[in-house]
Amino acid sequence: MRFTKEVVDLIKNYIISNVSKNPNKITQQTCDHFEITKPTVLKYINELVEDKIIEKTGSNRYPKYKLVQTDYSWKYPNQNLEEDVVWRKYISPLLSDLNKNVKEICQYGFTEMVNNVIDHSNAKTLNIFLNLDYLMVKIFVLDNGIGIFRKIKNDLGLEHSRHAILELAKGKFTSDPENHSGEGIFFTSRSFDNFGIRSHKLNYYGTGNKDGMIWEIQEDFNGTFVMLEIKKDSPTQLTDIFNEFADPDKDPSFHKTYIPVKLMEHEGESLMSRSQAKRLITRFDKFIEVGLDFDGVKQIGQAFADQIFRVFQNKHPDVRLIVIKASKDVDNMIKRVQSTK
Repeated sequence: MRFTKEVVDLIKNYIISNVSKNPNKITQQTCDHFEITKPTVLKYINELVEDKIIEKTGSNRYPKYKLVQTDYSWKYPNQNLEEDVVWRKYISPLLSDLNKNVKEICQYGFTEMVNNVIDHSNAKTLNIFLNLDYLMVKIFVLDNGIGIFRKIKNDLGLEHSRHAILELAKGKFTSDPENHSGEGIFFTSRSFDNFGIRSHKLNYYGTGNKDGMIWEIQEDFNGTFVMLEIKKDSPTQLTDIFNEFADPDKDPSFHKTYIPVKLMEHEGESLMSRSQAKRLITRFDKFIEVGLDFDGVKQIGQAFADQIFRVFQNKHPDVRLIVIKASKDVDNMIKRVQSTK
């Protein structure tokens, strides 16, 4: 059976998109999906191998396939470094085939993360890793400094390094306000498809749709490790991300934020106290709109809700608090405290 070029491209794109998830079953999976014969699928797989898009591992009897990966790495002493020079000389030429919008996001995220190392980490060395395949760009920035969560914890006098992640999620935090706006990590994390930070015993992982997860690990990881991942065909435009958190009618700068409230929950603790609420609303007055996403939060206490939705709101009527994905119990508690005069 002969297929049109459009059908052949469809089959090959299916193989490319699914080979990483099913390296040893991709042949049969493709046969089943398109209802075509195994020799036909193997023909297209072999063409992808010849084109150096995928590669074959394992034996002929039990073959496995994976996307061809190209890895690059650089190591620099953290002295007189300029992030734009590193980008222009070493990273940008390797990404020349990217769509303009994706390359702009890579440039923005890379230069912001490297500048954080230069200006804030107290690191002696900086390691950069770049991983490319047919579908993805992955950038990793590693330093051996104080650790980002520990530095924020120390700068703000926080009880636990987990609380530093909440401040990063809000945006507009910087330990050097004269020279930095505190926007870099906030917008970088929302521009890439996947964003992660590992430092000491904490991992933070988020996606471009604003979800975020924190988990603790046993091994103490010195310094900071940042992961940036984006699909080569990503439709995301950097200007759209900036505009999403601005107020074009009043001020096109960074005036809106979005916070997954579940980041507040520590080791299964419920959100009950005023102290927890005060920690959450710190620096809310720097924004004109704050989106509070209660997805995954089953309940909140009266004191917690009252501090946010009555006490804070009465003191700061110009700050719009937007409640998102609240459960019935959470929504009822919010309405209860809002009805209190």
